[in-house]
This record gives sequence, structure tokens and C-alpha cells, in this order.
Amino acid sequence: MKPIYEIRSGALAGFNLLVPQLGGQSSDFLAQVGLPADCTRRPNILIPIATLVDLLNLCSRDLSCSDFGLRLAGKQGLRMLGVLGKLILESENLSSALTVTHRYMVLHNQADHWKIYQTDDCLIAERVNHFPDAIPAQQYTELSVGAACRLIQEMVGSKVSPRSVSFRHKPQSPLSSYQNFFGIEASFEQDRDRLVFDGSLMNYPLAKPSSGLMRYFEEFSKCLLAEHKGDISRQVQVLILQTLGAQQHSLEQISRLLGMPMRTLQRRLNEAGTSFKQLVQGARMKTARWHLRASSIDVGLLSASLGYTDISAFSKAFRAIHGSSPLQWRKRQAINC
Repeated sequence: MKPIYEIRSGALAGFNLLVPQLGGQSSDFLAQVGLPADCTRRPNILIPIATLVDLLNLCSRDLSCSDFGLRLAGKQGLRMLGVLGKLILESENLSSALTVTHRYMVLHNQADHWKIYQTDDCLIAERVNHFPDAIPAQQYTELSVGAACRLIQEMVGSKVSPRSVSFRHKPQSPLSSYQNFFGIEASFEQDRDRLVFDGSLMNYPLAKPSSGLMRYFEEFSKCLLAEHKGDISRQVQVLILQTLGAQQHSLEQISRLLGMPMRTLQRRLNEAGTSFKQLVQGARMKTARWHLRASSIDVGLLSASLGYTDISAFSKAFRAIHGSSPLQWRKRQAINC
């Protein structure tokens, strides 16, 4: 059975603002692709990437907006990272913030992931696609690349422009749209989707967040927990998944996010028939299985993104539950498929 590639509904951040500006009704477009009207206010719903692609293409066509993906990207940034966005603001500089962001995106976006590295004096971010190329995902690709650009710009708090921007597909809108968004000319029909920035940005300190952004994060956390009101196990599990990439998923940190003393949290989990350690392990293994089965992600990157200190620790934990190493398990899944 082929895997279903999914992405958090947080990828639609700004959708309810953009569509009315273009003369449309957000709920109408969401309904046409089978998504609930409130999914944009519940950023942790997993939706098939094919559904998101259909939605973006539908909006682009019916709203006569060929640069819809880019326009939506312009309304995103740290907000699309949810709880982690607030934690990232505590990073020392852009380098450490991108490390955390990268791990988070690996875990929470099954549609693609980013390779972020430095070479000479350049900061390079390359998009790696997971789902079939047959899906007409140009609008989604432009949303993804544009959102990554805006994320870096919002982190450093200055109007920096990339040195270069490249896409694998042909232009979807007038070239001026890309010039206006990125501040430079974009290249098309290249071998990869890529952003290149000045490498000195990695040492930039993070900008002080606005009061509006901090209010957003507080409201986000409240809404996230409200979805699972009365289910302490599920609330903890959701927060663990939100913070794994940042390696900020300790009992102390999760209890702080819940506004609950550690001992109280431990007692309530025990009453629910589980423990914090079990929930961490369950969240890690569920995420690991999906990526090993459905993506080509390097096991070392997956291990780090799940919060393990090294590959051997990840392999030992995985083998204890599944009876084989992550690589062996991945090979068996490929044979079975």
C-alpha cells in the first residue's frame, strides 16, 4: 500500500486572511476539497498533501491569482511553527534557530524536508520532495520556498534578500511577482528548489518578537490543549510532538507548558494508566516508523530530529520495540511494498 503523505494544517496559516482579500470565501474553498471550515484554526490537523495541492490550485484558478502560493507564504513565518515558534525565539542566533526548525520540519511535514548547510560564504536551503512528481504541486512548492524565505527573514528581523532562488518548475506567474517577493530574480527549470543566503546571517542574533506574535503563541497553546480537554495523555503527547525537534520535551518543560507542577502531571498520567516516559517513546516510535517507511530521510537526521543523542541510542530503542534496527526495518518495508 502506498503511503499517504500528510502535512499539518498549520501550512494554511494566513489562508483566512488572503482568500477574502482576493474576493473569495475561505470556507467555500475548504469545503470543495473536503476540509472542515475550522481547520485553519486547528493547526495540528494532518491533511493529505494531495488535498492541500488541490486547494492551492483551486484558489489560484478560481481567484485568478497565479501567485497564490507566494502570497500565502507572505503571510507566514514563525507562526507556522506553533508551540515551537515561541521556543525558537530563545535561540542564541540564526544558526541554532535553524537547527531546531530543521528538526521540527523533518518530523511535522511528510510532504518534503529541507537540507540546510553552509558552503564557503553561503547559507543554502534545498527542498527535498517526498511525494510523486506527477502531482501538479507548483503552487505548493512556491508556498514552501516562499515560507522558508519569510521564516529566515522574520528570525533575523531585517529585510535581507536571498542571493539566489531557484525552482524546478516553470514560472507560474509574471516574473515580477517573484522579483517583488524575493527581492531578486528567480531562476526556473533548475535541478532543485533552493534558497541561497549570505553565510554571515548564521551568526545574526534573533530579532525581538512583537507583542502580537507573542499573543499568537499564547493563544495557539491554549487552542492546542483545548482540542484534547480532559485527556491529559493526549495533551502531553501533542506537546511532546511539538517540541521533539527542539529537544525541549523534558518532563519539566512539558509541565511548564501545561502550567502544572511536575508531580501533579506525573500523578495524573499515572491515573490515566501511562507515564511520561511511555508517551515520549510512543511519539518517537510512531514518527520514526512513518518516515522510515515513506521517506528517504537519512537515519542520522531522523535520530537527531527525534531527540536522540546519537544513532546508536536511536537504534537500540527502535530494536527493543521492533526487533530490528531502523535500517533493517526500512528494508523490510520496501520489500513488502
